[in-house]
Amino acid sequence: MSDIIWGTVTKIISTNSFEMNVSHQKDTNQDGYQDVEEINFTEINIPSIPVDENSRNISQIEENLKDKFVKCEISGRNSENRLVCVCLLYTSPSPRDKRQSRMPSS
Repeated sequence: MSDIIWGTVTKIISTNSFEMNVSHQKDTNQDGYQDVEEINFTEINIPSIPVDENSRNISQIEENLKDKFVKCEISGRNSENRLVCVCLLYTSPSPRDKRQSRMPSS
């Protein structure tokens, strides 16, 4: 089972990577994650972003991911220390997803 984190995309780095503010993570994650992580995505579920990385451009990624809330299923880290993930555009965490919020409770 993969580790899973959720958060908001804050900065586009390239046609296959972005910076994310991590706001939630699954309680059963094997590793710990920083408040801000760089993500390298191997797959993404947004139809307007081409599957083939060579067919993408930065403006497509900006338009479709910046400031969006995403779920990342982590498979590891690459040589640049970025998380390697399958990313899903996410509207809200499902009640069945066990997660830990890093936001203080009121």
